[in-house]
Amino acid sequence: MKTEISSLDLHFLVRELKGLEGARVDKIYEQEEDIKDFLFIFHKTGTGKMMLRVKLPSAAYLTEYKSSFPERPPGFCTFLRKYLGNARVKEVRQKGFERILEIVFEVKQKDAKTGAVGSEGEMMDLTLVCELFSKGNMILLSPDGKIKGLLESQSWEARTIRGGAKYEYPPAQTDTPDLSFDDFKKTLGNAKRDSIVKVFAMDLSLGGVYAEELCRRAGIDKNKIDLGAADSKKAYDKLKEMIGENIEANVFEGHVLPIKTGLALTKAYDSFNKALDDVLTDKMHSASEEREAKEKKGKEDKLSVIIRKQEERLAALEKGVADNQRKGELIYEHYTDVKEALDAINADRKKMGWDELKKKYKDHKIIKDIDGKTGKVVVEL
Repeated sequence: MKTEISSLDLHFLVRELKGLEGARVDKIYEQEEDIKDFLFIFHKTGTGKMMLRVKLPSAAYLTEYKSSFPERPPGFCTFLRKYLGNARVKEVRQKGFERILEIVFEVKQKDAKTGAVGSEGEMMDLTLVCELFSKGNMILLSPDGKIKGLLESQSWEARTIRGGAKYEYPPAQTDTPDLSFDDFKKTLGNAKRDSIVKVFAMDLSLGGVYAEELCRRAGIDKNKIDLGAADSKKAYDKLKEMIGENIEANVFEGHVLPIKTGLALTKAYDSFNKALDDVLTDKMHSASEEREAKEKKGKEDKLSVIIRKQEERLAALEKGVADNQRKGELIYEHYTDVKEALDAINADRKKMGWDELKKKYKDHKIIKDIDGKTGKVVVEL
């Protein structure tokens, strides 16, 4: 099953995510820190509730399913709630032809020192960058492009992402949707692959499924190495046609596709987001159920420990009551002997020290020990 979206998938996906523009953030949730699963709940006038799931590093899509989330959100989620609470979505876009989703939020400015919200009209844009590649990441950028907060610091040979620094995009790949025919020909000419389908897949960032679809639509043998002028023009025209095509989402063997292809589809959808939600959320249902079962078992285990400790404590108290009751009975039964012994010790204590006292009563019939530090007398009845 395909569980991640390609650059072309994101190109089509953003068309539908544009529906979030104008919506306001209602709530933000995040799973445990090692899962990288976020849920943004928006409210849009005239539309109602809209939920965006961002599951790093694989996908982002609108969902109708809200799984359970921790009662205490992880730190980055708390940060997002602080800065994006009630923020309005100004723009949803794809960065070039990268697997980068950007959501621009319009928020009220806050005083840098006091944190107080500014007066009405003092607005600024914060950009949430969702990197849907490699390990995945989520970064909130201030208006000057600096990193205001991020899910995790990361470092590559070409760039480093850390808080407070200027955000650097990954090295740009070919912006396929905006390619002119001349640039298309140059890309094909400069590519060093052993087949045209690999050129389409890697140098144009289409991925395998769409590269083969382009070859099919253009009537080109995918194993060819070089294209003549006529085939190049035909491939370019079909590429533009494919990129501009209306969304007709479908599923083929677990692959969610936004457009019709030569593949035999197994199910059709009226929305690309709906198709992604139907296929990808099925897997997350299982993960969520496992997590809920684990959390439930953990709570049950904690409750069992509490009950066991309370039972042990109750048993100890009951034993203590029984012991003390028996001690009271023994004292009552030997009241005269105990009183005489204690009266004698109290009288002698006025005349001698503890060491002398212990020696005098060493072989007493009921006095077994005298503790000079605590003043305790141990009797055996």
